[in-house]
Amino acid sequence: MTQVKLYRKDGACSLAPHALLRHLSIPFQDVPMRAGENGYEAADGSFTHAEYLSINPTGYVPALAVEDEIVTEMPAVLTMISHLAPDRERGLKLLGETPLEKTTVIHWMAWLSGTLHSLGFGGYWRPNRFVEDNVECYGAVKEKAMKVIKAGFGRIDERLKGKAYALGDKLTVDFNLYFFWRWGYEVGIPMEKEYHNFERALRQVEKLEGLRQAVEEEGLSLYFESPP
Repeated sequence: MTQVKLYRKDGACSLAPHALLRHLSIPFQDVPMRAGENGYEAADGSFTHAEYLSINPTGYVPALAVEDEIVTEMPAVLTMISHLAPDRERGLKLLGETPLEKTTVIHWMAWLSGTLHSLGFGGYWRPNRFVEDNVECYGAVKEKAMKVIKAGFGRIDERLKGKAYALGDKLTVDFNLYFFWRWGYEVGIPMEKEYHNFERALRQVEKLEGLRQAVEEEGLSLYFESPP
């Protein structure tokens, strides 16, 4: 059996691969992380950030260890997990079935990671990544980042119009959408008032057992059963 290990942090973007591993019934070793003074480190104190860098040079989560190889970056991590499913056909369907569907899944994952996450939430929560220690610029960076976030959510809502999931009636990148919804509320956006198509789709995603297990394991509440 392939040895799989997920380095993740409760409530972080790593909720997506965590939920996907459980959804596909893939056995894995769970390695919870925490944000230390120097960066991510083991939540149980078993290794430092410096030691984590020797495992994952990016220093971030998620990181997926498959035997002796480390896979990082969300699109790659989710793709790898889909290929590891015991039910191979079920796993690969999450990546799309036709050439157009497969291309659309790649588009979704690349845009969510590169734009909504990095430029949007990355800019809002960590403006220093863009302007280093120029504190006087932080406000402008956060303002621009919030515009990216809201535009991104608007785009998602429009693309989900009349659809059960991102690709119509087929579950694909939808695990990757779920944590963004939760993050929206964390930055003060009244999500249910603004994005009805987005809400409708994620209510279905939250019913999936694998996602529910991951949410519980991370000490979170199911959003639509106990909204803020």
